[in-house]
Amino acid sequence: MVTLVKHEWHQVDVKYALNLDEDLLCAIYPELDEQDVASKIELIESGEISIEEVLADAQANDVEIDWEHQIDDIWTMSKGGYDVTYEVGDGSDWSEIEEEEPHTHKCSKCKWTGDQFGGVSVQIDVADGEPVQFKRVCQYCDSDIVPIEQ
Repeated sequence: MVTLVKHEWHQVDVKYALNLDEDLLCAIYPELDEQDVASKIELIESGEISIEEVLADAQANDVEIDWEHQIDDIWTMSKGGYDVTYEVGDGSDWSEIEEEEPHTHKCSKCKWTGDQFGGVSVQIDVADGEPVQFKRVCQYCDSDIVPIEQ
């Protein structure tokens, strides 16, 4: 027997934007006057100065650049298709899905189910001098958690 592995290469484009204005350029290049800043903007727009160069200068001068998140474009959803590659694998490429343990407890009020350790722990009011006690309650509605009858 041989294990075959299929890879689906989906692509995502996460887009950010930044308005590079005169104030930000003055922070990156404090030695420039207004005319030099305007000239630098024109050089950036024309591509004569690379964006990477400006970002490196900002980092060198401890200027934080706050990019604004725009959109996430999942190519396989909007453009269709994705690259697929195949390879011969070995036993380590095969993953068995572990069977989930059956739920043993449920909420006495809502539909939550889980195990005895699910929910949240709350302190029970006790008389002075009594040891502190805790109980588990539903994480959604704070009701008691009870065993499921099998």
